[in-house]
Amino acid sequence: MKKDVMITVDSRQEHPDKDADVFNFITEGTYYKEEGNYYITYDESNITGMDGTTTTLKIEPDSVTLIRLGNVSSLMVFQQGRKHISEYNTEYGTFEVGVTAHKVCVNMDDLGGNINVEYIIEVNNQLTSYTTLNVKVQ
Repeated sequence: MKKDVMITVDSRQEHPDKDADVFNFITEGTYYKEEGNYYITYDESNITGMDGTTTTLKIEPDSVTLIRLGNVSSLMVFQQGRKHISEYNTEYGTFEVGVTAHKVCVNMDDLGGNINVEYIIEVNNQLTSYTTLNVKVQ
């Protein structure tokens, strides 16, 4: 099973010291199932500031992994109640990022579905944002 899909991404990043960043966009992408896990892949655009980057979401029974490759490279694991540390590579340098998911809600099947993740991001052990990410595949 591999098919072309429309992907709706709604993201809100609330910061302790500045206004929230809100991203809402619809893009074409690919949706497939491999070894029992669902995958969503799409190309980022200048809307998100990550033009030249491909994003893949790997959906497992107890976690969602966000993988970015290109101008921005990162791997973020969202597992409810657990903190995961990874590197976030940009043209401006590499940062250590801690991700703690407060909510991971997945409703996916072979036709598509949606993901809702709420998480805190820390950069170099400093709270950077509280993010809500909603992804819909159809």
